[in-house]
Amino acid sequence: MRYPLWRWRGWMILWLGVVLRSAILAADVVAPPPAGESSEPNGDWQSELKSSGWQPFANLTAELWGNARGGIRRGMTHDELLNAGTEADLQKLAGWEGGALRLSFEWAQSTHPNHNTGALNPPTNIDASDQIRVYNLYWRQKLCDDQLTLKIGQIGADDDFAQTPGSGLFLNPGLTGPPILYNQTLANGDPAVPHFPLDAPGIFARLDPKNCPAYAQLALYLTDAGPDASNNHGFDWHTENGVMLAGESGVNYHIAALPGTVAAGAFYMNGQFTNANTGAPQRGIYGVYGFINQTFLQSAATKDTDAQPVLAGYLLGGCAGPDKCVGPDCDCGGGVTWFGPLPGRPQDSAGASVLYTGFSPDYTRSAFNPNGPGVITAGETVLEFTYQAALTPWFILQPDAQIVFNPANAGTRSTAAAVGLRATLSF
Repeated sequence: MRYPLWRWRGWMILWLGVVLRSAILAADVVAPPPAGESSEPNGDWQSELKSSGWQPFANLTAELWGNARGGIRRGMTHDELLNAGTEADLQKLAGWEGGALRLSFEWAQSTHPNHNTGALNPPTNIDASDQIRVYNLYWRQKLCDDQLTLKIGQIGADDDFAQTPGSGLFLNPGLTGPPILYNQTLANGDPAVPHFPLDAPGIFARLDPKNCPAYAQLALYLTDAGPDASNNHGFDWHTENGVMLAGESGVNYHIAALPGTVAAGAFYMNGQFTNANTGAPQRGIYGVYGFINQTFLQSAATKDTDAQPVLAGYLLGGCAGPDKCVGPDCDCGGGVTWFGPLPGRPQDSAGASVLYTGFSPDYTRSAFNPNGPGVITAGETVLEFTYQAALTPWFILQPDAQIVFNPANAGTRSTAAAVGLRATLSF
């Protein structure tokens, strides 16, 4: 199919960003260093700002996705996301020990690849309605010799809860955040949990005791961050759907010097959800989840570097209820990541993962779900294969392939096959 030129704007912006980033690096080296001295840039404006108390950041991501078969239809889509902002170190700026302020915004453009695949879990974790919006806006405070961290302001649960470090390579959001938590929908159609692309007011606390391998965290969020719509600039939260309470704790351990983490969490939301049996609003859903990360193979430590993972994996699982109010009621999955898979490319990574999402029987046979009775599948399975190539420390290319068995919203149950390419530029 022909692809209109205007739809390539994200990739054109990305290319201009690569040129600009290269120009900045070239300008930083104002003169050849004297013999025997470092060849690092002399005028690193980011380091200078950071030393004065400001830490700016910007990440531009552009993607192309093609659904090669199955799902709802074949076709190509695109996604672009710019996430940028700054973090202010209040100790350097105002003498406020342990304090920081964070502000970030995002510019998103998307033609939504899940409109082709029909999956509950879309191929990409940057899928969002076209808009410029404020994302993070919060104060963070370190207390008790950095053992206690507090965050207050506009925050999201996906920054802190059910985030398995071993799944960070993968692009499908269901693999990095359990659908039983992040794919629930309120009676008004809004997402039930504040997370990308919309955060909401909340308070978060985390305890990391010194000389102890465990952690514990607790948070209270306003449940309804509003619709993911082009007229929501990040502040369209709704208070009538109450709050979400979430808690999680975990332990870091070693088995034969190989590090791992095991954690478990729980959540409760008292918002209004649709009763699948009656169609009437009903308050309250709950759920539990757990995950484990484990390094299987690592490099030997040297006098200059610590041991680095070579092969690592993760497992996750959870369930939610009651069945009459939830969509996804169980999920389980896992994956492996191989670091430095090719000779001479130690910064690259390759991975494979799988996720199964099961749906409440009450929901699948209900006349009140968005697709009508019997259309949504009993369960959706996603396989993802990906390779992340770090071309430079600031430019990454990531080809990706995903197979979706029984895509939840396709109706035809036809297996979808999506192939994508992500490019990420960091300033």
